[in-house]
Amino acid sequence: MEKTLVTGQAMPHSIHQAIAEHGALRVIGVALKTLVGAVFADREPDPTEHLSDHLRRDIGLPPRGSPLPEAPLLPIRW
Repeated sequence: MEKTLVTGQAMPHSIHQAIAEHGALRVIGVALKTLVGAVFADREPDPTEHLSDHLRRDIGLPPRGSPLPEAPLLPIRW
């Protein structure tokens, strides 16, 4: 639920309310369009790709082309 700024009361959101206001076919159509759009959406380019290795190191990223660090194996203690 979210609070409105005018009254401060919580507004209920439900699928039943959306179907009552807009109709079942429209609600199902928008839901399917949203799901398919999320699956086939273009990937955004990496915003850190243009940074030099020095800047990447400063913000905690590995240099470009380096292998990913592996997690250290800790001994199992019973």
